[in-house]
Amino acid sequence: MALPVVLRNTLGVVAVGLRRYIEWLTALQRYLAFFAWTLAQWIAFTQLIVQNQPDIDANDVAAIARQAGNAGNLELIQKILFGLMLCAAILLGEKFAIQWIAYKFHERSYAERIAAQKIQTGCLTTLYKHSSEIPGRSDTLKDNQSAAPSVINPKKLLRGVIKGVKGVASHTTTALGNVASEIAGSSVLQPNSPAAMVATALSSANKTRQLARRIFYSFVQPGATSIVITDIAQYFPDHEMTEIAFGMFDKDGNHDATRDEVELACLEVHRERLALANSMRDIDSAVGRLDNILMSFYFIIAALVIAVTLEAKLTTLLTGAGSLVLGLSWLIGASASEVLTSVIFLFIKHPYDVGDRIDIDKGSYIVKEMRLLSTVFIDVTRGCLVQVPNASLSTQFISNIRRSGAMSETFTFDVAYDVEFEQIEALRSRMLAFVQSHRRDYQPTFDIVVSGTVFSYVLIFFTLFTSLEDIPGQEKMILKADILYKSNWQQGALKTKRRNKWVCALKTAMAELKIHGPSGDPSAKPGPTKYTQIPWEEVKEMERTQMPLPDLSTSEPRIPRGEWSFTDQDAMILDRRQDVFDEADEFSFPMAPTPRPGQDMRQRRMTRGVGETGEAIEMSRSRMSTAPRRR
Repeated sequence: MALPVVLRNTLGVVAVGLRRYIEWLTALQRYLAFFAWTLAQWIAFTQLIVQNQPDIDANDVAAIARQAGNAGNLELIQKILFGLMLCAAILLGEKFAIQWIAYKFHERSYAERIAAQKIQTGCLTTLYKHSSEIPGRSDTLKDNQSAAPSVINPKKLLRGVIKGVKGVASHTTTALGNVASEIAGSSVLQPNSPAAMVATALSSANKTRQLARRIFYSFVQPGATSIVITDIAQYFPDHEMTEIAFGMFDKDGNHDATRDEVELACLEVHRERLALANSMRDIDSAVGRLDNILMSFYFIIAALVIAVTLEAKLTTLLTGAGSLVLGLSWLIGASASEVLTSVIFLFIKHPYDVGDRIDIDKGSYIVKEMRLLSTVFIDVTRGCLVQVPNASLSTQFISNIRRSGAMSETFTFDVAYDVEFEQIEALRSRMLAFVQSHRRDYQPTFDIVVSGTVFSYVLIFFTLFTSLEDIPGQEKMILKADILYKSNWQQGALKTKRRNKWVCALKTAMAELKIHGPSGDPSAKPGPTKYTQIPWEEVKEMERTQMPLPDLSTSEPRIPRGEWSFTDQDAMILDRRQDVFDEADEFSFPMAPTPRPGQDMRQRRMTRGVGETGEAIEMSRSRMSTAPRRR
């Protein structure tokens, strides 16, 4: 249909708010056309054929019989056309419901993220447009680098083909898929335009980093290590847009942005772009699976509608259909319950998106793929893929790290009981100075709690929370300090870096202030070793009474000559309990040949201390395997 294209290029340009309805019309155009065609056929047949039968003579019996037969046939055709019109209306309602679910879910879950993504991409495009190539640097983005064809990755190409096939299978939600394609950078843009260059660069982590460095080195003042808002203010139309663009880099609000901050901001835009595109594609695929399930019910309803229009008894049909459903309830009851639970979990609860870091039952996972009935995670600890049914996840406590704000972590450590409170206060001052010097990583308040008394120190920049937790048995003091991070833990490497830096600073401060653990100073030099001398006569008498008699037998002990081995070599290489590919029976080696007589010559020397004089008795013997030695 050409109507959606015409409306998009006319009303869609004038009234932006109508674009969503035009997208709906584009997705539903075939079903609207089918319903309109069946409705027109039914109305036209009723008005033009059924209502316009010729008049016949009342005395012509043959003509009356022919007209009665024709009337029966026309009534049957009219009923069939009416049934097709009802089926088309039900089909249109089902497709409209699918579009409504997709749109409402998109509006609630992704509208704000998509708007923020477009604003950030627009800011980067403006900065790239006014930037220039940096001579002498190979780590910045070149003007012809993004548009140059890259090396084809077969794995990525195969994944793209698979995603394309999935997209064709779930074509009913194209209104949502168009937005995902636009975010992913697959919309049509002029190849050499700044928007196309930025979109292409944001599709790769390496090129995103090069784009960030180009922007930084293009606007940083000579001799400076960071950019300020005045460096980019002239390239934006108003001050509000300038603050939005600079706030994208200045996450800590200290009114400057270093190169690392610019790189992290651009990489965050890159990851958010990929996460949005993959999340919306997965949701589009899940909606397509839901559409397939609803279409199964549609065919049953359509068959009932056609049967009723052909003058079948409705009560008989409903009774038979109900008996069939009740008979199959034991077979499809659990599956139907799982589908309903999964739909509610995925579309109504929706606790995560693709790329989110979540915690479930003391485990950390990254969402890789969302499906209608299950979700695929990446185990952060082991790196393996984990597939979990959505019905099981609906009863779990899920902590979404990406959606969380600034997070904190409690660090517990023990100190000696004789540590004075002045030392703890000095430790607080040292750590406060540390967080002030690293204000990009930590939060801006400080509280200390000692034995139930709270002392609050509200400062301008960052926070450390120290608590005297317990004094068990007057042996040690247990202290707790909260590491209040500036952001969440979505980027695990960044969180680990900040934690290691904080812990090392705490360790250095404790060493400088002589605050040690319950065992004392770990770096103290050891004192003199004290020992007791015992008379030699007593020791010699004790050894003589406890010394066992030497074993003079000639039987050889059964101990291995080489390495210790308590299992078969084949079993160590391929365990039958882990034989996934049925290779245990094939994996075997022939046993070593038995040595021939006369070849097993062994020489052994045994040294043993005997008697009070400590003399050594050396015994040598040779044993032939063919001639046993006489005793």
